[in-house]
Formats: sequence, structure tokens, C-alpha cells
Amino acid sequence: MDSGENRTRTTRNIYQLPRSPVFLVERENLQNRMDQAWSRRGPSSGLAVLTGMGGVGKTTQALAWIRRHSNDFPDVQLYASLGGSSELPADPNDVLQAFLLSLGSQPEQIPSNLAQRAASFRAATLGQQVAVLLDDAVSAAQVTPLLPAGRDSMAIVTSRRRLTSLGTEAAVYIPVPVLDNAQAWELFTRGVGDERVTAERDAAASIVEACGGLPLALSLAAARLRGRPRRPLSREAMTYRRDAGSTGDRLPDVRTVLDQSYEELSSTAARLYLTCGVHPAPAVSVDALAAAGDTRLSDVDDDIDELIEANLLDDLDDGRVVQHDLLHHDAQVRAATTVAYEERATILRRFLAWYLERATAADQFVHPYRDRLAPVRPGRQARAGLSDRTSAVRWWLSDLSTVLALFTEAVRHRWDEEVWQLGEAAWGFFLHHRGYHRWLPVFEAAAEAAARCGNQVAEARLRSQLGFAFAKLRRFDEAARENNTALWLGRQAEHEPTQATALAQLGRVARGRKDWATALNLYREAALLQERLGIPRGVALCRRRAGEVLIRLGRLDEAEAELAAAAQAMADLGDRAQHARAMVALARLRHRNGHTGDALDLLHNALQAMRELRSPYYTAEVLTALADIEAAHGHDEQARRHLTEAHDLYVQLGDPRVGDLDTSPS
Repeated sequence: MDSGENRTRTTRNIYQLPRSPVFLVERENLQNRMDQAWSRRGPSSGLAVLTGMGGVGKTTQALAWIRRHSNDFPDVQLYASLGGSSELPADPNDVLQAFLLSLGSQPEQIPSNLAQRAASFRAATLGQQVAVLLDDAVSAAQVTPLLPAGRDSMAIVTSRRRLTSLGTEAAVYIPVPVLDNAQAWELFTRGVGDERVTAERDAAASIVEACGGLPLALSLAAARLRGRPRRPLSREAMTYRRDAGSTGDRLPDVRTVLDQSYEELSSTAARLYLTCGVHPAPAVSVDALAAAGDTRLSDVDDDIDELIEANLLDDLDDGRVVQHDLLHHDAQVRAATTVAYEERATILRRFLAWYLERATAADQFVHPYRDRLAPVRPGRQARAGLSDRTSAVRWWLSDLSTVLALFTEAVRHRWDEEVWQLGEAAWGFFLHHRGYHRWLPVFEAAAEAAARCGNQVAEARLRSQLGFAFAKLRRFDEAARENNTALWLGRQAEHEPTQATALAQLGRVARGRKDWATALNLYREAALLQERLGIPRGVALCRRRAGEVLIRLGRLDEAEAELAAAAQAMADLGDRAQHARAMVALARLRHRNGHTGDALDLLHNALQAMRELRSPYYTAEVLTALADIEAAHGHDEQARRHLTEAHDLYVQLGDPRVGDLDTSPS
């Protein structure tokens, strides 16, 4: 897709910035440095990079600057948390999708690959007055695609790293130190009140010193005192005194502040704080918190309000709450040391159950044509906000790191039923988004879990999933091993649908080895079994695969019949993705028979379908077919454009097909 086709002009105001702290100190030296980045911008947008340790106030200062300059950015103020402090930072491809949707792009307009999404974002922001806050970045590579275009825009990046490679983007680097003594006094006084500070200045000095100039610690201490207006500062100061043997490290003092903030919580809010510590990620759904605590949503809302008031939690705009990473670490340590192992395991398992229900509900939108072995869970809270395929994919992308973290915990605890069921629920997302390095260990662990449960049919399904992934990676011996095991399990369980799936997957292995005759026989055997069992989609899948093999064997009339029948069956079933894949195979055949115009029409229709389905893997498959036909007719530029996009998608997905594509100029 040409980036110019997706140029968007917003017709509404977009303000995504999180709320600023109620009490803050605008540090003029930092504000002036950001002013310099804004005034010195060239033809491209301004870029400031605020670097410093966690809790030092980078995000607060960035928010203050943007709000101070709100007249310069009256229409669009974008925000993204890039997760640099987490184990799985945000994918810039996903962030761009969210930005483009916010700017008014329709889902079907948004390209699949990173380079084209970045171009579309630059086109959408060119000529507009846009402020972008990219919070907690991990690398320059993560940031660069997210920079807006045009001299009327400004991007501010916060990071614990320096991100020196952004120097090529004319970045102005702004180190953010801890507050000096005067600034620390100002922030603490604003939070507590001048009258109380003046009345007990020595005690206030002890508290300020103990907080070590960290705005996070000062804000927590002030929040505690605001909540207890009659508490003497001298009494508070006793809890902040440094140990005589202090090394000067500020972190112990921050922990002291956190101890006091935690101790002031009500019993139910304190329990919620610990529950956040059991959750494996800083951001969590409010509904999941209620489920994990086995309590009503209304009760959780009250406790969330208390934690927000104490500066121990913050709101997100999508039904989730989030902790600063230092706070989440504190909650994790506190939960591990104060909550019994059995209770932590119970809370964690409730989180797992909620996310499993959510994943299952999402998979029903992403891959609705597959019969499921796991029980369908009716939980309405876990399904809230999932209304279609787009919302389901968006959830998978936003919560993937949490799902994988919970899966790891489930494996560690040997919660085998949940492990195999989550492995099954992830299949639809995997098919369209791949990421073999991520999902191979998931499917392997899920198959082993099903085996321990004595569920032969579930184990066979998961071994077929594993075999499919191995075949796609061209690890055919491993693929054959897994699918032969699946076939044996299906026969042991006398479950013929499982046997049919295993036969078809063994056909894939034979095809990968270029044993065309064996592949054709296996596909036809599987199709006959599926037909006898009354599984029309399974029949259609086998017929498409048989048609593709028949092309290889030069039996073109038979191939045409198989592919046409498969395409019609998928159209009748409403399976757009598999209908489009049948169209791709037909297009290759039509081109081979000299009907190039017809072939290109089929491929362009298939490409549109795959883009609308948000399926990067199958989009790349169509693009590769288009490139082959364009190149065969001397349309080198069009072919190279298609191949470049397909190449970028396969790189993003970690698929070995990337090595088959030649994107060099002819």
C-alpha cells in the first residue's frame, strides 16, 4: 500500500496524555532544554530524549512541557508506554496501529508491515501540529518508526537508557537528575501544605532528606501526610531516619517511604496492592483484579480509588490500572514475603483462569471455524469489550506478554489443564501472527501437559500444532515425529477427526520434502475421512492442498477442479482467510495457463481480504504470489515493491520464507 493512499487528517481533537501529578515542580532547566529542542527543529519534528533513573520524574516533566505548550499542539497529543522496564517491551508496529486508528485511519487502510505503517504515520502527521510522548523506551529502533513528520510536531522520549542512536534524528539529550534540595522542599511543601512544614521544619527536613531527591518517594510521603492531617511530622520523620550504616543508596529510603504508604492503607486496599504484586505485569484489567481477589467489582473500585489517592496505582483508559515499575516491584516483593505461598498460588490461578477465559473468547473471534476441545467458559466479565475480530486481535497484541508470563507460571506450578487449554486458545492468533520462537515452547509444554492429564485427543491436537510449526520452519523430521505421534494417539483414542488432521499434517511434511505423490495420497486419504465424518471445512482444506500438489505434478486440469471446489466450499462456509488462500493457488494456476489478468484480479481481491483480516502472515503469502506474476511479465518495480513488503512481514514474523525472497534490484 502506498503511504500516500493512507494520509489521514483528523477531524477531532485527540488527547491521549495521562494525567499529571496534582503536585509537581516544573524544573525550569529541563523545561528550557525542551524549549531548545522545539526551537532548533529543522524541517522534521523536534525531538527531546529525557534520560534518568526510575522514579526521577522524566514523564512528569515531559507532560508539563506539552501542557505548557498546548497552544502549539491544539489538536493531537499522542501517548504510548513502550514498556522499556518490562521483560517484553512494546512492539512499535502495534503502537503505530493504535496511533493510526486514533488519527482516523480505517483498519483495512493500515498496512501490515512496520516500514509502511511508519510511512503512513508520517503522512498522517505531516502538516499537523502533533505532540507525541513516547514513555519508557528501550531502544532507538523502537522509537524511530514512531516519530511524526513535519516541523510543526514534537516528540518527547523518556528512557532509563541514553538511546545514543537517536542522534541521527537530531535528538536533544536531556539528563534528568534527582531533585536538588530546594526543588525537593518545594514539591514536599506543595503536597503537605506550607503551614505544617513551617511548624515542623526540622522534621520536614528529615523526611525530605530521606527521600533522596526522588519525586516518586516525595510524592508518596506527602500523600501519606495529606491522608493524616493531624499526624505530627516529627512522628512521621522517625520512620524515615536513615540507618547509621547507610551506604548512601537511595533505594532503601524509597522502600521506607513505600513501607509507610502501605501501612496506612485500609486492609482491603492493602490486599489489592498485594494482589497487584502477584500479577506478573504492571498493567492489569480491573475485571481480572476482581476475579483474582474473589470479590465484587464495586468493592475493587473503592480500593483502586484508595490506591490512586495514595499514589500507589494509576488509571489507564481501557479498563486497566497500572503501577510504576518501582511500585510493581515493591508489590511483588511484599507479596512474596507477606502472603503465604498457597494463597499466592490461589490468586495467581484466578488470574490465570480469567486470562484463559479471555483468550478463549478472543480465539472464537480470531479463528471461529475450529471445534474446541477445552470447555467454553461463560464468564461475561472476561468477554467484556470483545465484540469482533478486530477487538480480539487488539487484545491479544496488548496483553500477549501477560498471557505468556501467566503461561510460564502455570507450567511451573504444573497446572496442566490450564496449560493445554491456553495452548489451544492461542492457535488462531499464532496462525496469523506467527512468532515461532515464542510459540514452539508453548505448544510443546501444552502437549506435555495434556499427556499428564491423560487427554489423548488434546495431546494429539497440540502435537499437530507443534508439527505444523516445525514443518513451517522446515524441520521436517521433527514435524513427522509430532504428527505420527498425533496419529497414533488419535487411533488409540478412536477419534477419527484427530486422525484426519494428523494425516493432513503428514501430507504437509511429505510436500515439504518434495515427495509429491505421498503428499497427494495423504491429503486425499484425509479428505475422504473428513467427508465421511461430515467436516466440510476439513475437506476443503485438504482439497486446496491437493490442488497445490497437483500443480507441482503438472496435472493442471485436476488441480483446477480441486482448487475451485475448495474455494467454493470456503466461500459457502464464510471463511474469508481460507477462501483467499484458495484464490491465491487458483491465481497461480490461471497465470500458468496464460490468464494473467484473471490471476491478478484474484490476487488483488485476496490481498484486500487478508489486509482487512489483519493477517500479516497470509498477507505476505499473497504479496509473494503477486510479485512472482508481476516479475514474470517484466513489471519489475511492482514486483520489487510487493517482495519488499512480504520480506519485511516475514522478518517481523520470524518465518524462514524470508530467505527465499530476492528483493535486490534486477
